[in-house]
Parts: sequence; C-alpha cells; structure tokens
Amino acid sequence: MSKRASFVLVLAVMAALGLARSPSSLAIADGFVVICNAKASTSALSRAELKALYTGKSKTLGGAAVVVVVRPEDDAPFTQFVDQIFGIATKTLLAKIHQEVFKGEMTKPSRAASDDEVIQSVGASPGMIGIVSPQGASHLPSTVVAIKIGG
Repeated sequence: MSKRASFVLVLAVMAALGLARSPSSLAIADGFVVICNAKASTSALSRAELKALYTGKSKTLGGAAVVVVVRPEDDAPFTQFVDQIFGIATKTLLAKIHQEVFKGEMTKPSRAASDDEVIQSVGASPGMIGIVSPQGASHLPSTVVAIKIGG
C-alpha cells in the first residue's frame, strides 16, 4: 500500500471514530482563536460572517451591537487571522476598518495589545468579538467563548 493510500485510510478510520475534524470546523485555527462574549450565544461563524463583522457590514452579534477588538499590525494571532480569513495584509484591514468608522458604517473598534486585554474587553460586553492566541484561549473565563470557524 502506498503512503498516500495509508494516509487516506488512517483519515477515514479517524473520521469514522469521530477523531478527525475539518480544520475549518475547529475553534482553534492556525495560530489564532476567535472569541466572543458568552451572552452572544454564538458558537460558530462562517468566514463570510467574520468578514462582515470586521468590515462593518454586520452590525450585530447575538442581538447586541458588534464591536470588534483589533490588535497591533504586527501581532501574530491577529495577523494570522487577517491572512487566513481575508487574505490581505493586516495594514489593509485596519485601514478599511478606519474608513468604515469614519463613514459612520462601523462602531469604533476596541484596541488591545495582548490576549488578556482582548479577553477582558470581550468579556465586558455582549457584542464584542476578538482574536487571541491558542495559548490565550486555554484560560477563558465563563463570560467568553471560542467560536468555531466554518466555510
């Protein structure tokens, strides 16, 4: 049996046993975790929904006015989020957010420099959504939940 056939067989067995999950269905993506306030009652968002939230096209999250938490342009989890969800440079997304705020289409984002600051902000308001590292997501308070990312 070839290596590829063996790999496919292992994946099939893992899927049958419920051990394999699509990377896009996990709350933890490559290097980042999307979190929101637990009161938002949101357990999953599609990539399109995340894009809409981070560009002001969606105004609410779980019935509350949405406020995104942004991190510095060189922040690793935020940069990975922008790259994987938007496929653009972080600077470009931050400029788009600034433009939408200026036009009155989006609420001014909250700024945070660390996982702890993001978690604190998100836990304080039902409409908050932010990005943390997988390590930061390992100690979420009951007021904050990780969101699964769908297609």
